[in-house]
Amino acid sequence: MIIMANKGKSRHIKGLNAPKYFAIHRKEHKYIIKQDAGRHTLARSVALSLIVRKIKVADNSGDARTIIKTGNIMVNGKAVKEPKYPVGLSDTIQVKGGKGHYRIGINRLAKISIDEATKGDADSRLCRVIGKYKAEGNTLMLRLHDGSIVKGGKEARVNDSVILDQKGRISKIVKLDIGSQCSVIDGVHVGTSGTVKELKEGNMHKDKSAIIEGKDGKFETLVKNIMVTG
Repeated sequence: MIIMANKGKSRHIKGLNAPKYFAIHRKEHKYIIKQDAGRHTLARSVALSLIVRKIKVADNSGDARTIIKTGNIMVNGKAVKEPKYPVGLSDTIQVKGGKGHYRIGINRLAKISIDEATKGDADSRLCRVIGKYKAEGNTLMLRLHDGSIVKGGKEARVNDSVILDQKGRISKIVKLDIGSQCSVIDGVHVGTSGTVKELKEGNMHKDKSAIIEGKDGKFETLVKNIMVTG
């Protein structure tokens, strides 16, 4: 007898195998809904239906699915009707009817944090520039940490941040420089914030790093682990 391997896309993840970022009790549920691929990374995003349950808009996955399918949840200013839509760092969540505005972050345990925000704060989002290239017509394009691509300018560099409005257009560029404010989004010091005191150039053996001064003192981390916030 020939046993065929399951090559199809899995719709769920076992709770014991879920990424730490999900911030779930691993033994509370055998399975957790798996987010679609595309936006963010699978280790740094969760399905929209899980967010809806975390903000207490729904008590279970069935209710969450119904609420999302009716278009009552907005992500970054747009109604999303897909329960498995991936949501991650810096995304904004709005519940229609003025029932709440939230921003997605990461805490010191490398788990998702969902912070309440004002409507004004939820109208824009901060994204880290992870790459840039020239498209057809010599148009400069920026790759952002959430998987999106936007038109940019020569003044935007890799490791800078950009503030996007609800239409996905750049309203401001936040430069990585000495004196800049930043948040650590990966590594040993994840979830902390501080001021950039020094930037160290990398080489073939070591990536570029930064000396950050936070409320607990100074520490060094890789530049790719930080997001400039101001």
